[in-house]
Amino acid sequence: MNKKIVPLLLAVIVSPVVIADDFADFKAQELKAGSDFQMKTEQAFKQYQLELEAGFKDFQKTYLKESQKYSQKMTKQWGNYKESSKDTWVNYSQDGKIRESVNFATGEVEIEILVDKKTSTKQVVEQAKENVKKLLATTEKQAFENDVVAKKVEVALKKHASVVETAKLSDKVKVMAPLVGALKTADDLMVEQLAKEMTGSASTTERNLKGKKLVKLSFKIPSKLSNKAGQYSARVLEIAKKENVPVPLVYAVMETESNFNPRAKSHVPAYGLMQIVPRSAGKDATKYLFGKARVLAPSYLYNGDKNIEIGGAYLHILYHRYLRKIEDRTSRLFCAIAAYNTGSGNVAKSFVGSYNINKAAQKINKLSPRDVYRHLRKHLPHDETKDYIQRVARRMAKYQS
Repeated sequence: MNKKIVPLLLAVIVSPVVIADDFADFKAQELKAGSDFQMKTEQAFKQYQLELEAGFKDFQKTYLKESQKYSQKMTKQWGNYKESSKDTWVNYSQDGKIRESVNFATGEVEIEILVDKKTSTKQVVEQAKENVKKLLATTEKQAFENDVVAKKVEVALKKHASVVETAKLSDKVKVMAPLVGALKTADDLMVEQLAKEMTGSASTTERNLKGKKLVKLSFKIPSKLSNKAGQYSARVLEIAKKENVPVPLVYAVMETESNFNPRAKSHVPAYGLMQIVPRSAGKDATKYLFGKARVLAPSYLYNGDKNIEIGGAYLHILYHRYLRKIEDRTSRLFCAIAAYNTGSGNVAKSFVGSYNINKAAQKINKLSPRDVYRHLRKHLPHDETKDYIQRVARRMAKYQS
């Protein structure tokens, strides 16, 4: 374990929180509001639960169906399908003939264009360079409008509006601003200049594909242009303070989850900067924030400010609620980091063989923070989580002010 991070991990302040069961919370909300349904609270809660579950089911069903459908369509056209991931944002044009890939970990960008074999390669390369300007100028709102699967999910959730949270996406915040800090305030002229500089030394390749020609323009955005953490600094500071969690923890989780890619998505699916899974972290965080669990639609989770808020809330829940009986602050923080990736139940299971976190806390409280860290690295159920805790802990050190 990196000794430099120990003082940082000790900086977390503990605040006691009492957990109430879902029904008690729901009833309290109804009584406080002076609702006409006070005499029918139990029936209303049952209906709410049914609607919430239906919302989650329709989300997953629609996501899987539309993802498969879109994948098959693009595979037929391109011979393969590239999908957005944690690190990489993949964007297809509406006609499916242009494919853009931006890797937020490496800064590598690819513009691929499908054209008729007779089309001049030089002409296509110029088109690709023009497309770079559009890519750099793409906003949160525009990226979402071009996301076929996310929009289908959004439509499917409309019938569950009473339990769903949607959000407006910015028509000013540019998706690639973390990689190109100047985009935050760039006008059209600056965007054009940036595009010209980036593509000046770009490489091009071409190959035949099913009677067509595929031309690819590739280049790498210089790391000196990036301002990944800085892009979200104001919001991170705000949420970390509100949720009583360390600022470096929020940054480190965000970097590990998405490399600051606001369009990050995993197959689960998990969405956005802090890779929120609607049914797990999203459900817990909305209950904490809104008083009732809600289904978070893709538009909500692709909104950078909202995503950071949900991620910060979930970190609060893990540290100050689920793991509150772990006495040592550093030990608890190590467990919270692991739980963000795999759930508090799996953290407990690594110590006592069951999902009982209170029982696990008794054992954890007998160990030093160093021994807790070593135990998690060795006994967590998945290699991904074993590596995850190490990556987050190490990255916290570089965000220490």
